[in-house]
Amino acid sequence: FLFPAYRVMGKHEKGTPKEIANRSKSKGLQKLKFYCEMCQKQCRDANGFKCHLTSEAHQRQLLLFAENSNQYLKEYSNEFRQTFIKILKTCHGTKRVRANEVYQEYIRDKNHVHMNSTVWTSLTGFIHWLEKEGICHVDQTEKGWYIAYIDKEAEMRKEEHQRKAKAEKDDEDRMKNLIDAQIARAREQQGEIEEYQPTELMRTDEDEKVEFSLAAKKPTAEDLKKPTAALLEASGSVFDRMKKETKEGIKKEPRDERKRRSRSRDRYDSKRHRDERDKPNTSYRGRDDGKKKKSALDEIKEMQEKKRERDNRKDYWMTPGIVVKIVTKKLGDGYYKQKGVVKRMEDEYSACVKLDDDAGTLVKLDQTHVETVIPSIGREMLIVNGAYRGAKAILEAIYEKSFEVEVSINEGHFKGRKVRVPYEDASKLA
Repeated sequence: FLFPAYRVMGKHEKGTPKEIANRSKSKGLQKLKFYCEMCQKQCRDANGFKCHLTSEAHQRQLLLFAENSNQYLKEYSNEFRQTFIKILKTCHGTKRVRANEVYQEYIRDKNHVHMNSTVWTSLTGFIHWLEKEGICHVDQTEKGWYIAYIDKEAEMRKEEHQRKAKAEKDDEDRMKNLIDAQIARAREQQGEIEEYQPTELMRTDEDEKVEFSLAAKKPTAEDLKKPTAALLEASGSVFDRMKKETKEGIKKEPRDERKRRSRSRDRYDSKRHRDERDKPNTSYRGRDDGKKKKSALDEIKEMQEKKRERDNRKDYWMTPGIVVKIVTKKLGDGYYKQKGVVKRMEDEYSACVKLDDDAGTLVKLDQTHVETVIPSIGREMLIVNGAYRGAKAILEAIYEKSFEVEVSINEGHFKGRKVRVPYEDASKLA
């Protein structure tokens, strides 16, 4: 038997011009119009793509697509959308970026889902759909379309934090009203004590003379004739009146009974005097060493203070508007000990700081590279950490031994309250 001769097409030798051309063609991305999404096959040129369209494998894929075309379009569109949004979220976050740059990063993967196999015919239509669904902010400029991802999880966390802060504030207001009501009831029960306030001296007549008489009143002849008891009674002394009432209330006892009671009282007094003289005097020391018993109001205030300290104490403290000082030498000796104002926060632990120099240099610093600044007494500060975090205050005193400052809060519910905080919990305001 004679078999027909077939020409076997082998691979070109390595280093030949044809082998180099084939290798360069297979490297990187090929033309999108020569790609078949159903078969996931990339053709190099029009001839190869035409041969693929007439192949039996492609015809079978077309029959499968014709049976349920909507399902295939939906799957390809969902995969394209998820991958595009993932690249936008992980590589750019919530920053504003050109849509075409994100698309170029997306198509770097040779196995990506092509847009011609989705429900969107162009990139512009796709980003308009993203804006309609509330996934991105979209705006158009001369350079093209720009998009910015909307981080809904961050917004939800922010809303949850605001809701908790509002609930805590309502609880503090409710507790404050309760304490005020308790104080008012206690004053009603004990009786309100009128406090006299000094008033300004008002003179209606400028010519009128103000006279003061400091001389004691001289007794008259009739007063001198009266007995002493009558004079005491007339003077209206409270102590004398109490003595008189006590004497009148006590019934007269027999003389023998009074003597016996007097002798027993003298013996008891002398014995008690000897015991107290022999016993060491520890009452005063015990009174000093023992803690003063706290009232219910003080305990409530202390509990509120601890709760406020626990809720507001964070491991980050930098905030826009405060003055900080650079304490690291990593930036160079020229920036060491330089002061600057925090302009904006990059995240919870780093911020952009504008230095206090002629050039107005703007640098990005971590909170471990800076420290707070204590101004002169009378200047305004911001409490950046602790129970009163975020409150503005006036510097009253500086305690160098304990590394603390005393400030007077000048806004909010705690206006007028004086507190002592460490150096690192308060900083100068710009």
